[in-house]
Order: sequence, then C-alpha cells, then structure tokens
Amino acid sequence: MVKRGKKRAVKVKKMKPRKETMMGNRHASRRVIAIVITAVLAVLSFLIIKPYIAALLFGIVLAFIFFKPYKLLNKLIKKSTISSLIICLLVIAVLALGVYFIAQITVREAFNLYMSIQKLDIFDLVNKAILTIFPDSPELARQITLTLQQGLVSLTNSFINQVGQFMTNAPQFFIQLFITFFVMFYFLKEGKSILKYVREILPFSSEVNEKLIKRSQDVAHATIYGQIIIGIIQGITAGIGFYIFGAPSPLFFTILATLLSILPFVGSWLVWFPLGLIMIAAGDVTSGILMMVFGFVIVSTIDDIVKPFIVGKRARINPLIVLIGMLGGLVMIGPIGLIVGPIILEYLLIFMELYRTGKIKLAI
Repeated sequence: MVKRGKKRAVKVKKMKPRKETMMGNRHASRRVIAIVITAVLAVLSFLIIKPYIAALLFGIVLAFIFFKPYKLLNKLIKKSTISSLIICLLVIAVLALGVYFIAQITVREAFNLYMSIQKLDIFDLVNKAILTIFPDSPELARQITLTLQQGLVSLTNSFINQVGQFMTNAPQFFIQLFITFFVMFYFLKEGKSILKYVREILPFSSEVNEKLIKRSQDVAHATIYGQIIIGIIQGITAGIGFYIFGAPSPLFFTILATLLSILPFVGSWLVWFPLGLIMIAAGDVTSGILMMVFGFVIVSTIDDIVKPFIVGKRARINPLIVLIGMLGGLVMIGPIGLIVGPIILEYLLIFMELYRTGKIKLAI
C-alpha cells in the first residue's frame, strides 16, 4: 500500500509541470489573440479617421494654442463647457470668414496678375536687368528670363487652380471645420484628463513619459510660435512694404511671402527681392530700391528680434529637422503637417537618444 502511494505521489509530481506548461501556453495564446485583435482594431480605426486626420490634428493644435486664453476665460466664468464653447466659436468664426474672404480676394488678384504677366513683356524687362549685371552673356540672360517667366506663369496657374478647387469643395471644408471645432472643444475642456490618460497608457517609465510629453510640448511651441507665427509676422510685414511701395498684386505676393517665411532656410526675400528688381527694370527705380531696403532692414531682422521674445530658450531644435519635417508633413497630411512633421522627427531623435543612453525602460 505504501509503495502504491509513493507511485501515485510521483505521478502527481510529474503532472504539475505539464499543467503549468499548458497554462503558460494558454496564457501566451490569449495574449497573442489580444494583440492581434488590438492591431486589427487599430488599423480599422485608422482607416475610419484617415479622411479626417488633418482636421483632428488641427483641432488639437488649436487647443494647444488657445489653451491659455481658455484658462483665463474659465477663471472668470468658472464653467469649462461654456468657456471652451466661447473660445471655439470665436476661433472657428475668424478662421472661416478669413479663409473665405482671403480666398475670394486672392483668386481675383492672382487672375489679374496672370493677365498682367500675359500683357507685360517680362522677357524685355528682366533681360535688361540681367544684362546690366552680365553684359557679355545675352544667351544666359535670355535663358534665365524665359525660365523665370515660365515658372511665374506656372505658379500663378497652379495657385488659381488650387484656390478654385478649394472653393468648389466648400461642403467638405465645412465638414472638416466642424470636426476641428469638436476636437478643439473636447481637448480644451478635458485637456488635463487627456494628458493624464496619455501618461498612463505610455508603456515606458515615468521618467521617459515625462520627457516625451515635455519635449512634444516644447517642439510644438517652437514650431507654432518660432516658425509659423513669426513667418506670418514676416509675411505681413513684407506685405505692408508691397502696399507702401506700390508692388503689383500686393495681396498675392503677401500670401506667397508668408508661406515662404514659414519654412527655415527659405524666407520672404525670395519674393520681395525679385519683385524689387522687376520694379526697377520696369522703370520704378526709387520704389524698387526702397522696397528692397525695407526688406533687408525691417523684414529680415524680424526673426532675430521677435523670436527671442516669443519662443525664448525653449526647444532648441535643428533647423534642418524643422525644414525636412515641415516639407514631409506638408506632403503627407497637408498644411497641419507643418507642425506635426517636426514633432514626429523629434520623437525619433528622442527615442534614439534614450536607447543610446539605456534610459528606455518598460513600466511593466
């Protein structure tokens, strides 16, 4: 009887590892199934929000920009829903009206500019200006002038087509605007809760989580205020010069100067400098020279004077990263990519640095 008991005891001991193995396999298979289901749901969710991802990101960016005004208003009203609603209505109303009127005026000015280009003998005007610099190279002057003329006509045509397409897609624009409004409203009202949730779901240590969140805020601040806001200020300043010195189609060239000012290594000088040369070649020498002086002295120094006050010492990011991120983001998801692109590249650099220093640690 004792021997049988021992045998049974031995058998029981042999069965335990098998049960543990079976439980481990079952747990691993459930984990794999959960990961697969989560991945499938994530892909399906992305496909659902893909048509509106630009509007979603734009709403988040607007909430980030206007969070301080929301906090000030909420201190007075003490009702987060009403405060968020007021800020959103004001911002969306200004954006909608501004885009509508600017689009109409820009289409008209771009068309007038196109007609002026067709009537004006640009070859003769610019050719004279180039020959004064390179008197022994008439063929070079002709090629440069012809290239500039074709490029300007092509740019004007493209701009008219884009704005015209925007006007025809007005219903889709208002749908995107509604989504932007809703996202902005929710992120203003529940910003702290969302940030807390993000901290909880990030799979890294608290140190890494805080670094990622702080860096994303700093890069967004530097990109929005250091590049976009200052670029808009430079473009508007250049536009003031266009109006003062009588440049042709001033609104059109103001918008073009603003877009170029936003990009690092580019700048509005690509607009006001050639425009000044064209005005000089057209016979308006004094205005052309004054406009170029205005550009060198006033417009070009805005970045050095205004940026320290707006940005301060936060988020010193490489201008090359900003340029590549802006251009890549613009191609990938449209205008909002000007902000999102640099943030994504900065995240990559942060992860590479944390991996190099061995600071990436999973929280579990």
